[in-house]
Amino acid sequence: MNSWITDSETALAKRAAAFITATAYRAVADRGRFTLVLSGGKTPKRVYEQLALGLRKGLLEKSGYSRPLSLHYPAQGDEAITLPWAETFVFQGDERYVPTGHPDSNYGMVSRTLMVKGGVRKENLFRMPVESGEPEADALRYEEQIRAFFRKGLGAANSDFPSFDLVLLGLGDDGHTASLFPGERKALDERKRWVIAVDAPGANPPCSRLTLSLPVINHARSVMFLVPAGRYELARSIHDGNRPDLPAGMVNPLHGQARWFVAEPSPQLLHP
Repeated sequence: MNSWITDSETALAKRAAAFITATAYRAVADRGRFTLVLSGGKTPKRVYEQLALGLRKGLLEKSGYSRPLSLHYPAQGDEAITLPWAETFVFQGDERYVPTGHPDSNYGMVSRTLMVKGGVRKENLFRMPVESGEPEADALRYEEQIRAFFRKGLGAANSDFPSFDLVLLGLGDDGHTASLFPGERKALDERKRWVIAVDAPGANPPCSRLTLSLPVINHARSVMFLVPAGRYELARSIHDGNRPDLPAGMVNPLHGQARWFVAEPSPQLLHP
């Protein structure tokens, strides 16, 4: 069953950060580590900035989440609860073939928000390699990095795919998510690979990309969509099961739940 949460952009970022933080501590309590897949985009950026700042004490409980009482909660000063950074391992859901300093680089955005301002450890951040100019080879390289990580016993999967604790996803105007685009049957029908290369000439910007495959996303323990107000109605339609033809509508976690965190639109954006 999927859940639906909507609020103002500012409040939504705090509520999303609260859920991520609660999920992180529960994962550390249960399995000794937290595996997080990050998305790009403006809405996720606000959430990452909130995670970097930490959460005011009481916000988790106010948002309806609880924490394992047996764990120590690192804090910034006396007011903020932060993620368990030492036990948090961060992966990318997709990446464009652009330099890290480019405004469309997902890694660049993650680095500026969660590494420079937050507490993500460099050795815990698994970056998609996009410098070689050989997308197919890069996809295999990143897939092997993920396989090596899970082979270490840090959350080894009991199936042909890994089980990330939480995968964050965005939503495009055309219903794409990660870098899985409508009509790209080869990518959408992939059933064995963990990471795939895609050519996206109609995307913004038009360039090659790497992306996690749909089976990897659907084997996650939990999936979170982070959606801006302008895509509220599209998100609602997908959430309600009306658009199974779109890539975002194909996200159905096998063993977990998809949670939709959607910014509240102004009344004039809503159809009567």
